[in-house]
Amino acid sequence: MIYAQMMEELSPIYITRQLHRLGLFAFTLDTVVTLFGLDRPRAYRLVARMKEQDLITNVEKGKYLLLGFEAERVLSNLFFISTQLVEPGYISFWSALHYYGFTEQVPRTTFVATTKRKSPVTFDSHRFRYVCLQPHKFFGYRRESVGDLPVLLADEAKALLDSLDLPRYAGGLVEVAKALYNALGELNLELLVDYANRLGNKSLNSRLAYLLDIFDHPVEGLILSDSHILLDPSRPPGAIWNSRWRVNVNLTPDQLLAWRES
Repeated sequence: MIYAQMMEELSPIYITRQLHRLGLFAFTLDTVVTLFGLDRPRAYRLVARMKEQDLITNVEKGKYLLLGFEAERVLSNLFFISTQLVEPGYISFWSALHYYGFTEQVPRTTFVATTKRKSPVTFDSHRFRYVCLQPHKFFGYRRESVGDLPVLLADEAKALLDSLDLPRYAGGLVEVAKALYNALGELNLELLVDYANRLGNKSLNSRLAYLLDIFDHPVEGLILSDSHILLDPSRPPGAIWNSRWRVNVNLTPDQLLAWRES
């Protein structure tokens, strides 16, 4: 616990400085209670005064962002804010694809993978979408410093596989295919195959194998679907059936590769 030498030191500015010193840019009322040895009523009054002085802001009920002396540093970091609202959670899908430069399209929503069900959150006109994954799919992320704040972020391979597993959270199958193509120069394909099999989604594996093949990077070792699956799960079946990868190709080459011409 942190205790001030004199009770009058427990001012909004003092609390702000201590939280800043500890790097606690997101915190709860319980954080203040524990760190400063206060009862909840006094902690609540201090937090209310901090809010009145624009030293903090509510991002969600009971959860605060420390603005203090660097408000823009926190408010502009959507990755940091969105991942503070759920535990566990990491940035993935379209948000991670753009972060890595695999797509130039900037998503209007910040996508967070989690193992918990959580409704979308709107904060200061920004929308955070929380995608619930089965526990065995929650892996392949790392801690990075984004804007000098710590953020859990899917690694390159997992961001692509999360997106290929649930393309509706990454701009659709065509956008994910483009991201995969753009990533091939720096992607560890052995790790990609290992991750894909670990996810246990044979439909994803067939989809991945087909795309890698048409991009001239065929791989071995993927556990494929037992029957034909739709290349794009959001579209009706097409006329072409690829028996090698067990994919119903329901996108024409012009549709799938239109981004090459742009």
